[in-house]
Amino acid sequence: MIAEFTIINDPLRPSICTNLCSVCCRNAANDPEKLGCCSYEPEFCLFDLVFLYLNYPDIYTLILNEGQIIEGYNGIMVEMKSSFNHCPFASNTGCILPKDATTPLCRLYVCREAAKFGPPQIEARFDEYFSSKEYHFNNYLNSKLVYEEGMTSSSLDNFIKECSQIIKAMLSGVNRNNPPTETFTKEIPIEDFRLF
Repeated sequence: MIAEFTIINDPLRPSICTNLCSVCCRNAANDPEKLGCCSYEPEFCLFDLVFLYLNYPDIYTLILNEGQIIEGYNGIMVEMKSSFNHCPFASNTGCILPKDATTPLCRLYVCREAAKFGPPQIEARFDEYFSSKEYHFNNYLNSKLVYEEGMTSSSLDNFIKECSQIIKAMLSGVNRNNPPTETFTKEIPIEDFRLF
């Protein structure tokens, strides 16, 4: 099997893709318990929500209506929880969301088993998130939000809508057209990946 890795160096929403997820022994098609990376509930941070509001309003509305507001590793977040060990956006063919509509973890994390077959810089990509523009925008939004226990999706929606034009103006100088892409391939015996 040819293991493929694509790093999309979008200056705002970078991502890593690999075809190894489709043959993971823990994905939905191969494991009825769905214990792989895509089994966890995605947590959308404030910047994700503003980005979705500006670019994918239907997805934004779904997340706000169906999600639960939590305090997470990235400040105030909305967690999409459909059931234990199941991401509502995961299908047997992969994530149904556009890549730049997914959370930082979903865009930048590659499990150690898959990363072992990829280029060395793969594992550092998630750590780079914490010095990225989107992380700084998210911190800015968290500094503006007055969070109170029991915050409703309606009040969070009002906050996102109020901040969206400010963030849109801040993003106007970020060129996301044709971001540089790096592609890596490596021949691997499929058994070596599945053993993990």
